[in-house]
Amino acid sequence: MRDVLVAGATGGIRGRDDVPPRFRPPAPPRHFVGRDAELAGIRAGVTVLHGASGAGKTALALKWLRDRGSGAQLYVDLAAHDLGRVLRAFGLDAGPADEQAVFRGLVTRRQFTLLLDNADSAEQVTPLLPASGTVLVTSRSRLALPGAREIAVGPLPDDGRLGPLLDLSYVELGERQARLYRLCAWEPGAFGVPVAAAIAGEPECDVEDALDDLVEKSLLTEVGDDAFRFHDLVRAHARAMRYQ
Repeated sequence: MRDVLVAGATGGIRGRDDVPPRFRPPAPPRHFVGRDAELAGIRAGVTVLHGASGAGKTALALKWLRDRGSGAQLYVDLAAHDLGRVLRAFGLDAGPADEQAVFRGLVTRRQFTLLLDNADSAEQVTPLLPASGTVLVTSRSRLALPGAREIAVGPLPDDGRLGPLLDLSYVELGERQARLYRLCAWEPGAFGVPVAAAIAGEPECDVEDALDDLVEKSLLTEVGDDAFRFHDLVRAHARAMRYQ
């Protein structure tokens, strides 16, 4: 069965049933520890996870989705995903004036649990919120969305459990993956395949495969189409490995 949505003058718009792979939530870091209070604080409705870059907001949201979320889940990185591209991935066609309404209709009709990652402002998020359902939003700032639950995500202290897990993951890496892990950790934010290839001095095709391996081992998080980021504590571990 296929969805049919109507948005203004766009008429009938049909979308595929399956969530396209690029818009499915990635797996949370394998080494995720702590955050019990924050996880317990996430409820149905809209929850905003706010905190400094690298605090682990996205990892927290992904952990909740995997362990406590239900139903189909849609992941949209507002810093990397164009809304029109999201809709086209579902087979939807809408003009710029209708994109937000069509997106809300898609989320509502399919009853997605929605993760809006890397939001800049309430003005960016509000037009995307469905009338009902569960929405998680991550942002560096408090967004003051009406009716939303706000959870501050502070730095996660290393209580001694994380280091041994990272050490085990690191020793399992191949030579190219381990080298990329160490070198790319000096990039302060998100980076793409071309940047990683330039840092490593290797062909992009080889680097892309190695980055995918790091994502699979939960040592790197894919935050968009060919965009990657380290969790703060993982980055610190990778940098330390450079000197060993």
